[in-house]
Amino acid sequence: MTGDRHTAHIPSPRRILEHLLFWVFSMGLMLLLWRRLFGNTTAAAFILAWTFPIYLASVYFTLFVTLPRALYPRRYAQLVQLVLYTVLGVIFLHTMFFLPLVTGTAALPPIEGYVPPRSAVDLILLSAGVFGVTLIAVVLTLLRHWFEAERRGEQLQRQRLEAELSALRAQVHPHFLFNTLNNLYALTLKKSDQASEVVLKLSALLDYMLYESRAEEVSVEREAELIDSYLDLERMRFGADARIAFRREIHAAQNIAPLLFLPLVENSFKHGMSRSSGEAWVDISLICRTGEISFSVRNSLPGDSASDMDGDDPQGLGLNNVRERLAMLYPGAASFHAARAGAAFEVTMTIKTLTIPTREDR
Repeated sequence: MTGDRHTAHIPSPRRILEHLLFWVFSMGLMLLLWRRLFGNTTAAAFILAWTFPIYLASVYFTLFVTLPRALYPRRYAQLVQLVLYTVLGVIFLHTMFFLPLVTGTAALPPIEGYVPPRSAVDLILLSAGVFGVTLIAVVLTLLRHWFEAERRGEQLQRQRLEAELSALRAQVHPHFLFNTLNNLYALTLKKSDQASEVVLKLSALLDYMLYESRAEEVSVEREAELIDSYLDLERMRFGADARIAFRREIHAAQNIAPLLFLPLVENSFKHGMSRSSGEAWVDISLICRTGEISFSVRNSLPGDSASDMDGDDPQGLGLNNVRERLAMLYPGAASFHAARAGAAFEVTMTIKTLTIPTREDR
């Protein structure tokens, strides 16, 4: 474990390359600056080479001590203290580095026209170069820190969104199974010969819901086939004369998130036809054009349905589920409206989408 812990602190080759590029860039910039100031390339190169350890000390003390200990945790008093230490330390190091040259303790290379710094103003000027490079390093590090924080935030947001979508999609499965088993139970009470056919169709629907619906998107045509299969089950339950209409116009191949339509169809039967003792009806419309998908479900309401209209969502879990999924999957590109219209209940949904179908869907 000790080895793993030490390995975790070894910088990656990419990080080493980034630091090397930073030093090449910053030292090249300082070389141009000192050359312009002293009018001598050799003198500028000597100053940089002689004081390069000071640049290293200032930059890495700031990056590895000042930022993590004071700036990131927002300890501003400590930040001021560490910055002050850095400023005084840089000036002190310049004094110590050039003192041997001034006193003659160290031999000065023969550079024509160069005179070592002899005043506090000269030392402060040289220190300003170090401060400038350190400031550039801090700005680049803070930008990197900000971008990484943004990326982590986006990843966490995506993970949260995926978790919420998974939970909402998981609600659809038992909801659908419960309603369909009720249909099967009704047929068995009638001792209907169609019960075995219901089981087969239910098996095909569950196969779609458990496996195909795991994809992020499916074709609108495939979702329409799912509705057809479900309506076949309802026609078996209510009889061939039941007023169940499904009009679809698919003018363009489009993809959509799975299981957005079915909960609305289920609710139309659960809260409409299943509760009506007299003549009842369900009318479904699906229109798919390039860039837009429109879906609507209208169903008759039983005569005593007034009590069902008290809540914000009178037709149960399905509408809330679809509404929340739409908001997550198509933010700003989808509209959803559910309301009573006289003796009927109507749900309309429109999705603006530019999804390009996959090759398998074409």
